[in-house]
Amino acid sequence: MSVDIRLLTPIITRDLRTLDDIRPLERVDLTISHSLLDAGPSSIECELDEALAVPDSIIKAIEAERSGAQAVIIDCMGDPGLHALREVLTIPVLGAGQTALHVANMLGHRFSFVTVIERLRPMIDRMIGAYGLSSKYASFQAIDVPVLELHDNIAALNKALADKSRRAIEQDGADAIVLGCTGFLGCAEAVRASLLESGYDLPVIDPIPIAVHIAEALIKAELRHSKVGYPPPAIKPVAGFHIPGYTEQEATPPSGLE
Repeated sequence: MSVDIRLLTPIITRDLRTLDDIRPLERVDLTISHSLLDAGPSSIECELDEALAVPDSIIKAIEAERSGAQAVIIDCMGDPGLHALREVLTIPVLGAGQTALHVANMLGHRFSFVTVIERLRPMIDRMIGAYGLSSKYASFQAIDVPVLELHDNIAALNKALADKSRRAIEQDGADAIVLGCTGFLGCAEAVRASLLESGYDLPVIDPIPIAVHIAEALIKAELRHSKVGYPPPAIKPVAGFHIPGYTEQEATPPSGLE
């Protein structure tokens, strides 16, 4: 069975995520396509950024399903628009954050969320609480590097992530690490190796590969999100937006939006 997964990066910055980044995850029977926003923030580092990312994310996700994608992955740890996308799509929609956090919960007793900047702490605390995982949340750690500067020095990035992860283990009692930004793609191997050198054998979760593998499993198992829990929205007038199949400007809704 051939699988087609769409990675939706909910920002406008063109070089922060490319298809070359995700090629290593592809196989002959697994294709990963990519969408980037035309309207939205340059990076996501606060609640406002998330809100600005949602409208065009909805459009890009609908386009992905219509073009044949079998699942959509939101390429951001804040999962912007996750619930809205599940309402309008009939294919599985995974948030990188929700997926990674629940995998961490399966693989350890208490996880730490190691991310980019300190100002994300309240947003991540609320998100983890919403996912029902507060009792498993050991700590929040930030390397104090903005998203748009992550790729300036990969060696320094890996070291900072390893140092913060080590602190989470030693001071906060973490026994699993969630890399809390999808811009950290590819860093898990170096971080885990550094922790092993310190005698710490524990999972370091790179969110995008995990989300791809789980999306593929859901597709093959013919599972998706509940349409009882995420019922399709009514079609009605909306000012300032044209959402395919949702606003009245389009007469024929896509499958699942009748």
